[in-house]
Amino acid sequence: MASMNRRACGGFTLVELVLVLTITGVLAAVMGPRMVDRTAFQTHGSAAEVRTALRYAQKLAMAKGLEVCVATTPTPDLRLSFSLTAGGPCNQPVLRADGGGNYVVTPPAGIPLTSIPANFRFDAQGRPIPNAAVTLNVGGTMQVTVTRETGYVQ
Repeated sequence: MASMNRRACGGFTLVELVLVLTITGVLAAVMGPRMVDRTAFQTHGSAAEVRTALRYAQKLAMAKGLEVCVATTPTPDLRLSFSLTAGGPCNQPVLRADGGGNYVVTPPAGIPLTSIPANFRFDAQGRPIPNAAVTLNVGGTMQVTVTRETGYVQ
């Protein structure tokens, strides 16, 4: 009768099927453990949130002409507050721009947050006080640095 063309039938050959399954297996073996361990993702996310808070504190200090204080606590938290007078006590909490209360950054459980020095301020020009580089360590693997003189957050 009519001869059937093998290409017209469509489908995959056995070699193609084996290759696709092999590549899928290798990707699953390599990427699977990375997706299960959320610590790395949480650390990167927390570092980004800390950078955002520091940039906000610096810009707020420059916009308002006040000293904005940054304090890390053993909880671990990063808290923003401001002083009504230069060098005065930082007893006025900075409120979130979205109206969500005081500006506090709390990393997920198991992600430590430390700062050297533990407390510092941004002056009205956006410079850190004391005039030294400030290093915040997030999760033991990520560092956020505030550059002296310029206050650049990186």
